[in-house]
Amino acid sequence: MEKLQIFICENFYNDYQKVLQLEGFEDVEIHIFPSLCDQKGRKREVKDMIEKSHKNTSIVICSMSCDVLNLLPEGDSIRTITGNYCFSHLTCDEFLDYLISQGSYIISSGWLKKWKSHINDMGFDQATARRFFQESNKQLVFLDAEKDKDDEWLVKELSSYVGLPYKVISVELEGTRLMIRSLVYEWRLHKQEKAKKSAINELRNQCAEYSTIFDMLSKISTYAKRRDVVGQIKELFVMVFGARKFSFWSDESSSLPEEIRKLRTSETSYLLLKEDNRFCIKIAWDGIFFGIIDVSGFLFPQYIEKYLNLAVEVSRISGLVFHNNVQYEKILESEKELKYLSFHDAMTGLFNRAYINRVLLDTVKNSKICVFMFDIDELKYVNDNYGHVEGDKLIKSFAEILKRTFRETDIVARIGGDEFIAVLHDSDEESPKIIKERIIDLIKINNKNIKEEHLKLSASIGCAMPEIGSNTIEDLMKKADIQMYVNKACKCNRI
Repeated sequence: MEKLQIFICENFYNDYQKVLQLEGFEDVEIHIFPSLCDQKGRKREVKDMIEKSHKNTSIVICSMSCDVLNLLPEGDSIRTITGNYCFSHLTCDEFLDYLISQGSYIISSGWLKKWKSHINDMGFDQATARRFFQESNKQLVFLDAEKDKDDEWLVKELSSYVGLPYKVISVELEGTRLMIRSLVYEWRLHKQEKAKKSAINELRNQCAEYSTIFDMLSKISTYAKRRDVVGQIKELFVMVFGARKFSFWSDESSSLPEEIRKLRTSETSYLLLKEDNRFCIKIAWDGIFFGIIDVSGFLFPQYIEKYLNLAVEVSRISGLVFHNNVQYEKILESEKELKYLSFHDAMTGLFNRAYINRVLLDTVKNSKICVFMFDIDELKYVNDNYGHVEGDKLIKSFAEILKRTFRETDIVARIGGDEFIAVLHDSDEESPKIIKERIIDLIKINNKNIKEEHLKLSASIGCAMPEIGSNTIEDLMKKADIQMYVNKACKCNRI
């Protein structure tokens, strides 16, 4: 079976292998190359491995600065998918930028499981490792996509070894799943297009005299909707074969004739009824049934067997086109999901930092705009003492309160671990007070039903409305942020 070859760094093998298992893609094969960040001496080995293993259907996934890009064969035989960072498949670049700006050394599960080997490859002992890590970093950040209990122990061990504090951030693989799903569907569609072209060429070689038939088949292959494909098939049989009657039966048809039901469940692909000047042919591809063509009343019944032979080829092409339509719809759906995910927080369903960055430069065009900043109190304490699962409960609870507080026309987003923002475009001077009271009431209702003290919500708030000199939403966001932290520090307006 032809397989899609994907080359990735060894540090991310577990992430991509887990995605393949979740998606059930048996026609995809993962090849790993050594981490060239700390094993630069193995470049020749990596180059030889790629040249020996890759086929026409090969993809390399890496960062834009990865050395592997300089080791690929010349030409366009290998497709590259690059991101700004090695970790771009785990979370958005804006969040990675933030982590790096905070002096974070980011690690993945694959790197963590072999951290001693990686440090050894870098030529460090403990003293030089501590010097290296502490010179340019303030903390270790582990992006946890596997949820492996042993990883917590490993990151503690690494933290102690290099003398830096650590933070574990739970991430999901939804973005990676959508990317791989889109790549696989695109590859499958391309492969099926090649098979379709081959089938069409074979049919043309066998039946050159039917040029009109092939023109119509070419049209069929361009249609994206099943109804259009069926209409073109009908035109083919009516205009070229002189059929007086045409029907298309599918599992969605309300009432199937007895002979059609028998053909549907039989092993045969067609039914020829010479006495009725009629034949019926299944349309299927790769074991998937799409329907049955029912044609009768030919003007020249003496050629019915010849028509049938051609119709069998038409049904093969039609089955492939129907199958391609299904794959195309899946690709469109994946792209739609990917677009949604790129601007939404996976945990809460709110907008994310990437979306907010798009509106930060918007000019404030009227005085009715209002920006709120929120921060969940004691979230770090809950994460450190009760675990991130408990901390996630606080995040989700507060997100639900914000959803109930604000309107659908308002912009509400989660922009960090415990930080949220809301932008109102139609507010007045009373809006901050009303919204604050609404949130207070909802938090009280929430906490009333919570028995565990650590799961009772508390948050700090800041808000800002346009003043002279505040020309952008980003200006208001900064002012609201300052007010929120003043609120948090003085504890006088704590929600």
